[in-house]
Amino acid sequence: MAGALAAALLAAPVLVGVGYATLGALGLVGPGSREGEASLSRFAGVLGDPAVWEGTVWTLWVAGASTLLATLGAALVAVRFRGKGWVARAGRGLAFLPLPVPHLAAGVGAVLVLGQSGLLARMAYHLGWIHVPADMPALVFDPAGIGFILALTWKELPFLALVAVSVLETRGTALEETALGLGASRVSTLFRITWPVLWRGMLPAAVAVFTFVAGSYEAAVLLAPSHPLALPLLTWERYTDVGLARRGDAYVLALLGLAVAVLAVMVHEWLRARHDGGASP
Repeated sequence: MAGALAAALLAAPVLVGVGYATLGALGLVGPGSREGEASLSRFAGVLGDPAVWEGTVWTLWVAGASTLLATLGAALVAVRFRGKGWVARAGRGLAFLPLPVPHLAAGVGAVLVLGQSGLLARMAYHLGWIHVPADMPALVFDPAGIGFILALTWKELPFLALVAVSVLETRGTALEETALGLGASRVSTLFRITWPVLWRGMLPAAVAVFTFVAGSYEAAVLLAPSHPLALPLLTWERYTDVGLARRGDAYVLALLGLAVAVLAVMVHEWLRARHDGGASP
């Protein structure tokens, strides 16, 4: 009973938000609403807008690429810097260092480092690699989102590395020692024991990072291009539109962002069920 009550309290703010957004998307509450006149016109208008789908695909690309890179980097840190030696401790410490940095600060730092007048451009100019700093390839506001992906990878890697290190310390050591004791090579143990343990243990954290990155506004407003417009920026743009009727589109976009998060969780559950089913005798 206590567990159900705690779960209900945790879910209540989300459910209230989803309910309000649904009413807003139907035109019953919020800007441009018509009391008592529910309509699907906002859904049709938003979901029929090519710019919305371009922004959604771009957001999924950035979130997926940055999550994948951060996950692989975290796994590498966990495998490479194991043990209690000072090298391992120093390596883990450096990997965890950006953990408390706010996303807004990470975005500002990325602009200062990756911009065409930033640190990398000036270093390349002084080394003679480019003629002027402006010759530096655009990594900020670029349509491919390369700078955005690099910044998010740098910011999310410490969290995933912390999870990966914890997973190996609590689950992997005994299994690895058993495999080595039974005659398995270190390479075979790495791919047949260590990596599956890491994959299974890091997957929930990777899904959390993906959904967070897909809805992140702070870094996007500093690094994302104006076309295609990232889903969080598009939602904010619609909500602050001078036309009250157009502001209601933000509710539909918020529900679209929720659908992306729910889909990511469903994929995680499918992978988990497949893994558990394959592991069963």
